[in-house]
Amino acid sequence: MKVAVRDQATLRSLRPLEVAAYLRATGWRWETELHEGRGSLWLLPRGGGGELDVTLPARRELGDYALRMSEVLRALAEREGRSELEVLEDVQTAAADLIRVRALGRDAEGGTLPLDQGVAFVERSRDMVLAAACAAIEKRPFFGRNKAQRAMDYLSHVRIGQTERGSFVLRILSPVAPELRPLQPELLQIEDDGRIEADEPYERQVTRTLMEALGALDEATRRAVSDLDMKAFQAAVGRGVSANFCEAVAGLSAAGAREGLEVQVSWSRARPVDGKAPGRMAPARVRLGSDSIPIIEEAARLFRETAGLDDFEVQGVVTRLDRGPAATEGDVTITGDVEGQMRRVVLRLGPETYRQATRAHESRRTVRCTGELVREGRGYRLQSPRHFEVLTSEEAG
Repeated sequence: MKVAVRDQATLRSLRPLEVAAYLRATGWRWETELHEGRGSLWLLPRGGGGELDVTLPARRELGDYALRMSEVLRALAEREGRSELEVLEDVQTAAADLIRVRALGRDAEGGTLPLDQGVAFVERSRDMVLAAACAAIEKRPFFGRNKAQRAMDYLSHVRIGQTERGSFVLRILSPVAPELRPLQPELLQIEDDGRIEADEPYERQVTRTLMEALGALDEATRRAVSDLDMKAFQAAVGRGVSANFCEAVAGLSAAGAREGLEVQVSWSRARPVDGKAPGRMAPARVRLGSDSIPIIEEAARLFRETAGLDDFEVQGVVTRLDRGPAATEGDVTITGDVEGQMRRVVLRLGPETYRQATRAHESRRTVRCTGELVREGRGYRLQSPRHFEVLTSEEAG
């Protein structure tokens, strides 16, 4: 049965530029503007000669917008031999990479999850995408609490769609700009095989990084079983794997994917993936078995213990001072928040800042300092400390 779409709100929710992107991606071409900018005419060559045509409304505030969009859907469904509902779903995702996160397990049978697990599944999926967004900017084994603003801005534009049946499937839509042909291709990089290589938009880089990291995680897990060390995971950092990414994937297992996890991407029709560029191809589907999860959890733990954090700001009280009688520098221990837990952080300060730390210790004042945070035994050390300061009661908050 071919379902027709008649809901006015659904039809009005369709965006003209997204529909235009779908038309262009499926072979239609823009012909002319109609009715003083109220719409545009699109044509598609017929197999036996002649052309099909559709009129695409240009503005959603038009009184007959829903009617015109229903006519577009009907024409596309008839041309493609599908239901309007199927075409509608593809149109809505034409300008976005569609990521499907599938939970495999008894808890997810029938396409549902217990409420608490469902909430956790969405949260861990968010964490996985955020880790990929951070890695698309800079490959690192661990990302602290202060994530790059560009990654956070990207996350605010990502949307989730209706879940699908077939275990429990979460649909994540990552908007991506349509591909435009450059007017001056000579300004772009030319590859050895003659192809023109342009930088991809950040949103597509995130999706690629996500799938590359999942593929690398799968490979590293299998290698780790035979090698019994972290080398494979460390090598995978260059492909987007991090402690944050490992924790998110392991968390998805705990949130319902108890028998495994599958992630699949359908690339935006408005910006198709170039199959002629194998060096840049990312897997479109990755499945991780439940037996991989304990190894991934261990990798996350070791990443956290060994990776340093650049530009880490520690704030707390001075709990220990250590300087020899003739020394000019001394070690200062600050007890403060490190990733949500109170930890001891040691830093070495020069004569003047050491005196400030001493006065802060005597008066129990809060101090703040920035540097590279690294694990040292059971505690932490702040290397290359800078911007040491004693806070007022108002600044300490």
